[in-house]
Amino acid sequence: APPLLPPSKGLTTAEAEALMAIHGKNELEEHVTPSWLVFLKCLWGPMPGMLWAAGIIEFALENYIDGAILFAILFANAIIGWYETIKAGNAVKALKASLKPTATVHRDGKWVNMDASLVVPGDLVKLAAGSAVPADCSINEGEVDIDEAALTGESLPVTKDHTSSTAKMGSNVVRGEVDGTVQFTGMKTFFGKTAMLIGSVGNNLGNVHFIIIRTVAILTAFSLLLCIIVFIYLLAGKFRLNFRDSLEFTIVLLVVSVPLAVEIVVTTTLAL
Repeated sequence: APPLLPPSKGLTTAEAEALMAIHGKNELEEHVTPSWLVFLKCLWGPMPGMLWAAGIIEFALENYIDGAILFAILFANAIIGWYETIKAGNAVKALKASLKPTATVHRDGKWVNMDASLVVPGDLVKLAAGSAVPADCSINEGEVDIDEAALTGESLPVTKDHTSSTAKMGSNVVRGEVDGTVQFTGMKTFFGKTAMLIGSVGNNLGNVHFIIIRTVAILTAFSLLLCIIVFIYLLAGKFRLNFRDSLEFTIVLLVVSVPLAVEIVVTTTLAL
């Protein structure tokens, strides 16, 4: 672990700006998916794939009206899914903005309240009961009780003093008031490193979304198997239909055999 900075007496604005240029803002990196890519993702998957295949087959059979209807359903589902996904993302951004923490920092010889994202290593900050810890901070002197349940799962507050480990970003002060020196900010904090480890797994899907995709894949596979059996039966079984009629019936069965809008319905419901 890198050595800790000595207790701070506060920084000037010029010093803070210089340190900001080196360390960057005190915030976690966010991977934002472009809006157009969200829309393209709504056009890809087991359900959209079935509609693509069914629409192409209908056009190949010169059933242009049926093919156009299938593609209209495909793009309508994609637009609704895109809209609900974007709306849900905007709601989360608005919530984050409303909960944005502030910090009491000693700058240019006086205490000022500022956006916690502007805190830099070496800043002198006030850690008081009811406030959020803006970054990983060491305690200059005295002691304070900090709630770290969100980080460690510890149900009881932890007492911190100048001899203990740093007060971590993302925790909250529940008792006492002390001055602290900012040691690490942004992705270098304990919270930031944890977020980086979670992000390195590479799975951007939430648990609910993962379950939906798995369910849809199972339904799609079952429907395809059923349609293949029906298609073969229509060709070689009792009815002895020609290839074109058998294929048209199978396409209709394929489209109606699975809930095409299940993902959109779940997304819309969760966004309410």
